[in-house]
Amino acid sequence: MLSIADLKARYEIYSDNELNGIYKDADNYSEEARTALNMVINEKGGHAALLKRLEEKAVIENEKMRIAKEAAKFGLEGVDESFVKTTTSSTILSKEEVDQIIETNVARAELQVEDKKVNADTIAKSLLGCGLASIGGGAFASLQLLYFGATSVIMVMGTALICYGIVKLVTKKSYNNSAVLLSSFVAFILAHLVAMLALSIFGYLG
Repeated sequence: MLSIADLKARYEIYSDNELNGIYKDADNYSEEARTALNMVINEKGGHAALLKRLEEKAVIENEKMRIAKEAAKFGLEGVDESFVKTTTSSTILSKEEVDQIIETNVARAELQVEDKKVNADTIAKSLLGCGLASIGGGAFASLQLLYFGATSVIMVMGTALICYGIVKLVTKKSYNNSAVLLSSFVAFILAHLVAMLALSIFGYLG
């Protein structure tokens, strides 16, 4: 059994949130654990001070979330980062903190917009990716059919992941892009047709 000193040393590295969680569930802990916990909490100013720190932290986190959501909304609408900085302020966070949150979330939103954008370049790369994915996925599916003789979950999932992965690699965009999603699906269908063709030509090899 751990001594009070051992438990105190352990609790001293706990966060306020972790300490409060143990405090609220103290009845399920040993007498030694409760004693060590109270010692640590008292050294940190007492339970009331701990709760105050948690409340202040929650206020700060909520403020960060508010600014992040506001910046992301502007970013998705195509609003320039510099303009967002002039319209967003906080009485809780410093200007440097606010600007950092805005920069991070506007940039993230711009990436989301770019990821969803379908233009001539996206279509061309999607077609190329579809062709390559059909070959890659077809080779995988063919080996599964030729040596195992039946469709399996591994074959279906594996083929789908290979097709999507190749299309994503070529286009540099995700499934959030309609062209990428469509190309991946077409490649998946073509890959299975390739596998069926290979089976009809070579027969079962397993």
